[in-house]
Amino acid sequence: MKLGVEPKGIIGCGYVSSTPYLLPHWDKEKAIQGKMALRTDLLFKALSEEPIISLSVLQDKFPSFKWTPEAGGLTVPDSIASEIFAEIQGSQCFGFAPESPSSIIKYAEGKSKTVTAKTYDRSPHARQACLEYYGYSCEICNFNFESAYGDIGRGYIEVHHLRQLADIGKEYLIDPVEDLRPVCANCHRMLHKRRPPFAIEDLKVKHSNS
Repeated sequence: MKLGVEPKGIIGCGYVSSTPYLLPHWDKEKAIQGKMALRTDLLFKALSEEPIISLSVLQDKFPSFKWTPEAGGLTVPDSIASEIFAEIQGSQCFGFAPESPSSIIKYAEGKSKTVTAKTYDRSPHARQACLEYYGYSCEICNFNFESAYGDIGRGYIEVHHLRQLADIGKEYLIDPVEDLRPVCANCHRMLHKRRPPFAIEDLKVKHSNS
């Protein structure tokens, strides 16, 4: 979104295409001081020098939202963003049709790198005690790997710690019934979509409403 000088408005639309990484700060004075800033790669599906949707149109259409904040990093609510995206997607100037095989960009993967990570011991005995008590069905969506995949899924399920080991930061005694829950891989990832993780009951509600 362009807000500095006229004409103001949305000039680009696309996707974040990388995890955040550090680069020298965008402010030259801070960069000289050795300061860094987080960046991400962007994959633009629409980009224009002139606004695709002008600031005045945005203010008229969505008057409750402040389109000219004093700080950067503006996040547009999902309800507004989806409507804007649909309008850009339907524009004759910016098509989002599937690309032909010859025009698809190819990306490099597979380069080896060394990563240093801090891990926390997990007790296999506590895991087993949890599963003996709760069984092998996901506590959130009730998915059962054996029911879905037969023999190869028997005895498989992930276990979620209600108290995050990284937050505790030291060895402690774990109660396999009070502190652990069996969850499928998808629900486990959704629990950790934020920090601190979602509560089991909160994600159950989101799943039941979907």
